[in-house]
Amino acid sequence: MELLLSIPEEIYLLPIHKRGGQKIDFKHKKFEITLAASILMDLALRHRIDTDMEHIIPEQETPTGDELLDEVLDWIFHAPRQETITYWIRRITERAEHIRKSVLEGLLHKKILKVSKQHIFLGYASKKYPVADDREIREIKSRVRDLVLGNELPELRDMVIISLAYYGDLLSFIFSEEEIILRKHRIEHLAKMDLIGQAITRSVKELTFSVVASMRTKDLLGIKTPVEKLDELVEEMKALMQIEQDTDLPEWLRKGTDQYLKTLAYIEETGTNEIVFNTKTGKYGLKLWAFPGGI
Repeated sequence: MELLLSIPEEIYLLPIHKRGGQKIDFKHKKFEITLAASILMDLALRHRIDTDMEHIIPEQETPTGDELLDEVLDWIFHAPRQETITYWIRRITERAEHIRKSVLEGLLHKKILKVSKQHIFLGYASKKYPVADDREIREIKSRVRDLVLGNELPELRDMVIISLAYYGDLLSFIFSEEEIILRKHRIEHLAKMDLIGQAITRSVKELTFSVVASMRTKDLLGIKTPVEKLDELVEEMKALMQIEQDTDLPEWLRKGTDQYLKTLAYIEETGTNEIVFNTKTGKYGLKLWAFPGGI
């Protein structure tokens, strides 16, 4: 039976809530890298490419019928030599805007999303993409939740989705913080079961680490103050948690609290706002991609 959605489309849907609002910036480099990796994962599942621990190996040039996947497949087969996984993720990410547009057009064509114009200042209009049918979004998240919270062996496709969500830091759109902590070992186990996925996600970790390292270098050079970095984090969390009022923020992000001052101090110490706070232990830490060793 033909799959309704490609893996890039499923990954794109994870940060979208029912009203069509996005919970992250789709132009963020980390998401672009994850989306690029999802294309390679999908091609591998369809037996169009294979990998060793370093390189992408062309396997079958037969088109998949998916315009975006076939475009990348054509790049791989017509490359003058065999390239590394990291090379191809970088190559795909260089065309991130085109990739996002192609994925979005696929979701519009399949009537998962729809177009709605919202008029803004001076008569200019911006396009919004509310959810037309949220069954696919609910099905993806339900499938992943059942696998992580249960003990069943997953199908290869589901391992790929879990692996991408894990290394792409998208699990928070499916699970609560407490669930992630409680099922950490299960998540890690599932994410590492697919050997092809391991090879690709190793490159994802390397690339995201280099991106964040570059961001931290710029921060340490004084381009942004700790307060500005914290303000960015607050806005990101408000979008993620669908919070409108600052008073509804958790204590560690709410101005005027002692914990907020500790958050500010931690950002000043580490030079980045790529941080998390464990409410149970009262400890701060860097997000998964902010250091090479993982969680």
